[in-house]
Formats: sequence, C-alpha cells, structure tokens
Amino acid sequence: MLIVYNLPPSLCMKDEFTFLSMLIPGPKQPGNDIDIYLEPLINELQELWNGVYTYDASQKKFFNLKAMLLWTINDFPAYGNLAGCATKGKYGCPICGENTNAEWLPHSKKMAYCNHIRFLPKNHPYRRKKYPPTKLREVAPQCPAIAIGVEVAKQLRNVVNDFGKGLKRSRDEENDTMWKKKSIFFGLPYWEVLVVRHNLDVMHVEKNVCESIINTLLDCKGKSKDHYNSRLDLEEKNIMPHLHSYEVDGIPHLPAATYTLSKSDKKLFCKRLFDLKLPSGYSSNISNCVDVEKHKLIGLKSHDFHVLMQQLLAVAIRGIMEEGPREAILRLSKFFHGLCQRVVDKEEIIKLELEAAEILCKLEDYFPPSFFDPMIHLVVHLPREVRLCGPVQFRWMYHFERYMKVLKGFVSNYARPEGSIANRYLSLECVRFCETFLKQSDKPIGCADVRDDTLLEDRPLSAGKCIKLDRSDVAIAHRYVLFNSEIAAPYLK
Repeated sequence: MLIVYNLPPSLCMKDEFTFLSMLIPGPKQPGNDIDIYLEPLINELQELWNGVYTYDASQKKFFNLKAMLLWTINDFPAYGNLAGCATKGKYGCPICGENTNAEWLPHSKKMAYCNHIRFLPKNHPYRRKKYPPTKLREVAPQCPAIAIGVEVAKQLRNVVNDFGKGLKRSRDEENDTMWKKKSIFFGLPYWEVLVVRHNLDVMHVEKNVCESIINTLLDCKGKSKDHYNSRLDLEEKNIMPHLHSYEVDGIPHLPAATYTLSKSDKKLFCKRLFDLKLPSGYSSNISNCVDVEKHKLIGLKSHDFHVLMQQLLAVAIRGIMEEGPREAILRLSKFFHGLCQRVVDKEEIIKLELEAAEILCKLEDYFPPSFFDPMIHLVVHLPREVRLCGPVQFRWMYHFERYMKVLKGFVSNYARPEGSIANRYLSLECVRFCETFLKQSDKPIGCADVRDDTLLEDRPLSAGKCIKLDRSDVAIAHRYVLFNSEIAAPYLK
C-alpha cells in the first residue's frame, strides 16, 4: 500500500488516498524472498524518479510528474525482510547495527539488550553514580554511532542474494553478520542518501512494551519476564544478589523483587481496570478483557494497550508498588504520551531522547536482563525518528491494519482471495471517482436532483427493518397520500 504525503495532513492517511499497489499471492508470506515480488514496483518507482509525462486536468496542460519513495512503514519482522537485516540475535537492533550490545543468557536461552547507559551524555550524573571517577573514561561505554545509508551500501557490496526456500543458514552463519541480503530498495538511485529508510512502528513497540510490563507485574505463567531461569542468569552474571534463588528442603524459592505484587495487590490492579468507565469511542470495553480472579488480561488489542500505556496504567499501579519501579513505569508512560503528540516540538523531542535512555537505565536497576528484549531496547531510538520524520500519526500501523481488515472483507471467493480483493478494489475506485465527479456537478445527471442537503456524510445508515402493515394501516397511509397530493387536490375541492 502506498500513501501520498503531498496531500494535506487531514487527507493523506484516509482510505480514499491509499493505493493498493500490488498483491502477493499465496497462503504464506514470502519472507526474505519478497524482493522478487517487489521488482515491478521498484521499476515503476525508478520511472517516476526520472519523470512521467502527465496531463493536469485542473490546469488543462501537460507536465512532468516526479515521485519518490520516502520510507517504508511496517512491523518489526517485516522490517528485517525489507531491509535485509537481522531483527534478533547478536545484531537484533537494526539501528545500532554492528554496535548492538547483546548478551546471551544461557538459562533463559535468549539475548538480552542492556547497558543503555551508553546512550547517556558523557557528563551525565548517572554515569558518575555507576562508575568510579577513576575508571569513568576506561570502563563506561560510549554511545554507538548509527550507520548512514552510504555506509550501509558499502557494507552490502559483497553480499550475494540467495533467494528460495531450499537452503537455510545455520545459527552460526546468522550470528556472524547482521545482513541476510542486499535489499532491492538500494536499486533506487536516492535510497542510500535517505536518513531514515525504514520506520520503527510505534504501535507495535508500545503494545509489546506494555504487554511485557503487565505480564511481569501480574506474573502471568509463560509470559512473565521474571522466572526461575532469569534468576539463574542473575547468579551466572553475579548481579542483583538480593534476587538470587535459594532452596528450602530441595524446593527452589524466588525472593520477591521490588516490582513483585502480592495477591491482594494483583486483585486490586485488575479490579481498578475492571471498574473503569470510559467514554464511548475512547477504547474498547477493557472490563471484558480483565479476569479479576485469575489476575490476568485477555484479548486486548493494540489500541487497548495504547490507552493502557499512556493513560490507565498509571492509575492501576498507584500505591501498590515500591516507589522506584513505579516511578520508572510512570516516566515510561509519560514518555509515550509525549512521543505521540500531534505537534512536534524539536526541543521537547531532544529532551525525550535523553529521557528514554534514563528510563531504560532506571528499569535496568530493578528488572532482570531477561526483561530487555529487542522491543524494550527500540524505545531508545523512537525519539530520533520523530525528530527526523515528524509525528508518529503519519508513520504507524494503525491505518494500515484497519485498511487490511477492509481488504479482507472484499473476499467473496475463498479459493481465489487475491482476485476477489482486486476486483472489489477496482470497483470501489470507480465508484469513488464517480462520486467525486457528481459532488462537483451542479446539474443533475440522468435524473432529477433529489439530493437532500440535510443528510450527513461519513456516517453509516442503520440496517433496514421489514414491517408488515395490516389493511387498516394501508388504508390510513393511502388516505394520507391522497389528501396531501397535488394531483388529487382539484378533486378534493
């Protein structure tokens, strides 16, 4: 799907101005082989970069139309497929690249992305607090340099694309380099000059961060980031000795952390969310997703996590946690609220970049390393993209997720879903062009002008109801029509 940023902000993210450029057939996603399907689109984009001779109907003259692909908007797995880079493992952060600070946790069997102190300025008080002044310069890590497009193009010179599902790379080969292929987008002459080529999706990052926090606080089985293996990793690294596990009569016990909630606190947390009364249209009914007795949340959508992260989580944890982790979560909630503002203040965004690093450093003081997966780490890079690309409302996935639901509704033949979507989409485009033309016309076309100006647009009509009238009702309606008809007026006189 393509959107046009030349339109006014109120129009560019509307369904009417979203172009379905291509459909990839098949029941499964192509993965890294998506470049094969994107080749026709890249050829057209190269042609648009050189210019296309086009007729302007408003000015009634021809001109040279030029267009360029500004960036891509996608979730994190698709980020790796389009950019050709790793999104997990040793080089799990595509922004840090080869400077990613990832550490293998042998007991949790996963990578941890910690040590966010390196994103703080050299003279920041937190650095002096953690490292002694004599070893501050030698031991304290420095902020990693972000590779620009020209440097990425140099790294990809010797990369050979090997498309197909036949051969799979081993785990050692995947960990040796962060590049899986050379993206087809580098075939565009301007692609390596762009500062931001692929956007981090704020919607999915915020959803995953909020989900990790809630599952860890409520200690949901199988979803919590604090478990027995994570405590063994703490012993392995010899950090946080107050959280090391111990055995009593051969049974392992986990000491309570500062963010651990008791049963009464978990019930109070869920009860607060269950009793919330929100305005109509503000979010879905969150009380239907809360299980007060089992202490867990079920069936929340991405927008529900958006509302929870920015508004409701601060209310739910008030007074039921220790001050340190509660303050860090509240600052994180305030950070996402400031990040999603419609008006971008450059000075405020620069403050948010520092705030993100401070929040993650604060979370590292209380949560185990297993908590810091790639999604938690990506929080530190979100303000930079807002500073370079503008408000997140024009770059997140909410519009595209909703529009994909519309496209799925076009399917009438489940044996050929792509054909159904293409056919309905073309029909809808024709209807929209006709509707636009009729709205601009002052004279009726084909029939009398019976349009009612009092009808409201953009609001669905309610479903029709079938009502059966008896003979008396039909007689009353017939009599009313006769008495109020101009044709029957002379006979009444």
